[in-house]
Amino acid sequence: MPAETEWTHLYATIKKKIGLDLNLYKQEQLRRRVLGSIESKGFSGIPELAKAVEADENVCKWLIDRLAINVSELYRNPEKWVELETKVLPMLLAHTQKLKIWSAGCSFGAEAHTLSCILENKFQGSHTILGTDIDAAALDQAKQGNFCEADVRGVPPTILDRYFTRAGERWQAKDSIRKNLTFRRGDLLSDKFDTGYDLILCRNVVIYFTEEAKDVLYRRFFEALKPGGVLFVGGTERIFNSRQVGFEAPLPFFYQRPLEGDNRWRNAS
Repeated sequence: MPAETEWTHLYATIKKKIGLDLNLYKQEQLRRRVLGSIESKGFSGIPELAKAVEADENVCKWLIDRLAINVSELYRNPEKWVELETKVLPMLLAHTQKLKIWSAGCSFGAEAHTLSCILENKFQGSHTILGTDIDAAALDQAKQGNFCEADVRGVPPTILDRYFTRAGERWQAKDSIRKNLTFRRGDLLSDKFDTGYDLILCRNVVIYFTEEAKDVLYRRFFEALKPGGVLFVGGTERIFNSRQVGFEAPLPFFYQRPLEGDNRWRNAS
């Protein structure tokens, strides 16, 4: 196994190169993926990989893409999307007709496209959905709006027919749901966050972060939301210190920044 000094040097090289701090990720699974990447590329070990990362921007990009965890699909955990459609979105739209939404750690855009389908189908308007991720290859797919059969297996048939077209063995999102989507590179652990979001989706992302990194991230999400805004997290990502952060939690896996005054979310459950 590589020496700890070798890992330290590799992490420092990557942080200097692109600003990504791998110390904030859970180490066991991260290092396992690094070692698998070394083997697939034919490097002799961590020192040779670190040297290549420092010398070649493409090697650094290749490694970060290999480390990204891109497991998603449209309408993943469908019961939560039903709650979003029937309870959360109507509550948000009671206060604004133009939603500002962020899909954080969006991978190849499955959840951003899911949300766009729901909005276009039931709540049409000038909504904006930003998707960010560190994986350039995943973002390219997100921008194209092109999905394989497994990606869309959970999409209701009427929604699939209305908002996607068959393109060979893949499905292409129509312009009607792509028009409000924007995708760009973003690092949740180092970038400055925009503010004033009505809804932030960050699902099945922070499970790869250390507890310390999670705590900082949730507090930054809280500040990025407008009063009354909601954070939507994954099914294994309950925020156990949500009250300390400042959130209310009227529904499992939905966390609201309280409205000012007494006009709270009273009818969600």
